[in-house]
Amino acid sequence: MIKKITKEIQKLEQQKQLKTEKRNQLDNEINVINSRLKELNNLKNQYEKLEQNTDSFFENIRNGDEK
Repeated sequence: MIKKITKEIQKLEQQKQLKTEKRNQLDNEINVINSRLKELNNLKNQYEKLEQNTDSFFENIRNGDEK
């Protein structure tokens, strides 16, 4: 009986180790994706701000010419 229990413990320990390794790998992949998303979102926000400032600049020029 103890041999069966020991064998089951070993089996479950192996499964646990494999699952933990897979989880760590996935966590690393998610971290890389999150980092890239952060970079791209920052770039997008900078672009949108530049676009808004450019539009505002040209709008001010147009309004100044009309006066």
